[in-house]
Amino acid sequence: MFVTSSSFVQHLHPSSVLPPQSHWRVLTLTLERHWYLLVFKVVNQGRLVTQTALVAWDETLVDLLAEIPKERLMGIARLDWQADHSEPWALRWMDDLWSSSPGEAGTVGPLVFRLDADAQTRDIQLRPVGECADRRQLYQKGETGRSQEMRSVLRQAANSTQVFE
Repeated sequence: MFVTSSSFVQHLHPSSVLPPQSHWRVLTLTLERHWYLLVFKVVNQGRLVTQTALVAWDETLVDLLAEIPKERLMGIARLDWQADHSEPWALRWMDDLWSSSPGEAGTVGPLVFRLDADAQTRDIQLRPVGECADRRQLYQKGETGRSQEMRSVLRQAANSTQVFE
């Protein structure tokens, strides 16, 4: 599942974008920012199966998390573009995710989180932020068994990836 924003703000005048290539304005904008990888369970034909979603917008992630039961949520990772590194993309799993309080949203953005193996809480620009009592927790990493199951599922998916031409 590839999720972009339904409320995308167009940055180019419509006359400057050819109708057959209108999708490029979304892709070029979103490739320059961070993404979230959401791993969760869904019911398909009476069985629980793992599904992933690649989410481009912070607000869309909050909306998706409101729809997914917490017991079916397996993990959230942040995917960042790193132009100045040998590996162009960095994938880091989250331990905790909160929506920012109304008083701090203007300075830190809509989300704050703690990445795997990092004790510091960070904003969406990866800057350290202090604690705040008014935040609403959206996600907390589950027990070790669930994390191992998620890694196993992702490893199987990577091994069985098909390329369509």
